[in-house]
Amino acid sequence: MEELHPAQCRSPSFPGSGGIRLSVCGADLSRVGPACIPEEADSLKALLALQGRLDELLAINGPRNVMSCGRLVPVAQYFIDLRVVATLILASWPEASRFAATPALAQAIEREAVQRMRDSRRRTRPGGSKGPYGINSLLSPMDSAQTMGTVLGIAVSVLEARDKNWTQRVLRPFYDTALALNRDTFRRLARLPGTSLGLQHVLGVAKEASDTPNLEFHVRGPRNG
Repeated sequence: MEELHPAQCRSPSFPGSGGIRLSVCGADLSRVGPACIPEEADSLKALLALQGRLDELLAINGPRNVMSCGRLVPVAQYFIDLRVVATLILASWPEASRFAATPALAQAIEREAVQRMRDSRRRTRPGGSKGPYGINSLLSPMDSAQTMGTVLGIAVSVLEARDKNWTQRVLRPFYDTALALNRDTFRRLARLPGTSLGLQHVLGVAKEASDTPNLEFHVRGPRNG
């Protein structure tokens, strides 16, 4: 696959014969109208920087390990940590609002967080699912690329901080707020299989997690190309 600029769309193109995806879209998102990208130049700059960072980690010749909660972990494990922290950011919003790159991006998360909590509460009504705040629904991808990028940007900045004590001071309020919504669900989320020992320590579940088998990563996760 040819090298793409961070501002180019990576969505798969329409399938060719036999249903095979032939290429990615490649559209220049920097030329899309203002309704599809943040209005502020600083917001766009922050999102493109995040895209570049994730591309670096997913590259074939990218690093094998990356910092997560003050420890070097395999890249594949880092992305599991990233998923958990992003979910905690949404569940505890607006706890993380001060870490958003711009006020416009913080507003985008606000809308997503409110909608997700509303959807979760709706499942508790008669005829709804018996599993409000279910892990699968909480971990589901966001429809808005702008919102997804903003949440991941905050999660990356928190996870990759070299001061584990700072990371703990930031993440524990996220986790405690989420526990107040549904203790059992978010305790299971904190112990999601594959999360790093560093994240487990930060969230205070490492002792509990020691009862579960340690997961070894022999692959580096998905790669572009």
